[in-house]
Amino acid sequence: MDIFVEQIVKKKFGSKDYLIMTATVIGALLLLLLSLMFIPGFAFLILIGLCFGVYYLITSRNLEFEYSVTNGDITIDKIINRRKRKRVISTDAHSIEEIGKFKPEVLRNKNGYTQFFTSDYDDGRGSWYFCAHDTKKGNILVVFSPEEKVLNAIKPFIPRQVAFSVFGRN
Repeated sequence: MDIFVEQIVKKKFGSKDYLIMTATVIGALLLLLLSLMFIPGFAFLILIGLCFGVYYLITSRNLEFEYSVTNGDITIDKIINRRKRKRVISTDAHSIEEIGKFKPEVLRNKNGYTQFFTSDYDDGRGSWYFCAHDTKKGNILVVFSPEEKVLNAIKPFIPRQVAFSVFGRN
């Protein structure tokens, strides 16, 4: 029997996102003022370009992550403002060495791992993590926010000892 489960998680705005938006608007206003002072003939064209650039950069902070589990293959894609999809990671659940509830101490203990934060919060609160060995990216640590159905789809494919230490006997 084939297993296929999908989940989309919308990333919540954090202080980093608001800082980037504010810096973008302030930078655009400074560029507009400079263009008015030094090249006033092109100020209108620069204004149009800046408006487009600011809109594009601000809407690029609107992120969603799609988790899909297909027969033990875990794929996480990043969707940027519903206009662009980018593959974050694709790995086999059999290669998972560790999985559990995320705590910040996990990051301190996992030096040398490539980290991917794909949860709904930047700091990973209320999220899960897994460590695995990927053939292309080496050792990876993925922080994600799965629903119960995604965890249940991953559980049969992870090594038995890892599953027992996290989920117990069921």
